[in-house]
Amino acid sequence: MSAYDAIAEWYDAWAGRDVTRDQAFFPTVRELMGNVTGKRILDLACGQGRAARFLVAHGARVTAVDLSEKLLEIARRYEAEQPLGIEYRQLDARSLEGIPVASFDGVLCFQALMDIADLEPTLGAV
Repeated sequence: MSAYDAIAEWYDAWAGRDVTRDQAFFPTVRELMGNVTGKRILDLACGQGRAARFLVAHGARVTAVDLSEKLLEIARRYEAEQPLGIEYRQLDARSLEGIPVASFDGVLCFQALMDIADLEPTLGAV
């Protein structure tokens, strides 16, 4: 169980579902990741899937993982409303168990590293 399970609905309301370009985060993602068209991207600790949806809107194929089942439920609701082909999986970022090595062209982790108790195994898994 994740600490975010208890606040998932609040977090979603606070963060919002919007992935517009006028939010400061998204232009920075574009700049740092470059052209993601056709690339396989892992959204690590994806929350309710905002970044995953943004990446898909720019042509990426996204697998999004999070420890919080409640946040993943919200992400899957958005996916059901507007299917984008995002695969959401409940996984611990510290192991990424079941993800084969070298499965992705890139990894994005937005506002989550501070919530992962032990970063060394997470960085090793990535």
